[in-house]
Amino acid sequence: MDKEKRVAADLRKCADILRGFADELSPEAVADTSASPAEKTEAQPTKEKPITLEAVRAVAAKIARAGGTEQVKALIEKHGADKLSAVPSEQYGALLKELEGIGDGR
Repeated sequence: MDKEKRVAADLRKCADILRGFADELSPEAVADTSASPAEKTEAQPTKEKPITLEAVRAVAAKIARAGGTEQVKALIEKHGADKLSAVPSEQYGALLKELEGIGDGR
């Protein structure tokens, strides 16, 4: 039974990583080179979009792939969860900022 639990946990981790890959490959993640930076700024509303689980997951997956799995896990636990999807949505901003801090320190 322990082996089945480990396999299930590994599959969940793989799924999280694959979601991160998918997020990075989504059309929203691909840079739009058709407009100049000034045009892009003007076209974007001044209101910030809420941070999504997918955005946090993409950054976490990138850090995990670079060998920071334990650091990502520690931050998730710091936010009171055992997995990323269990982190309360109101904490996504703080978690994302901390994850980006890990990425900057590499």
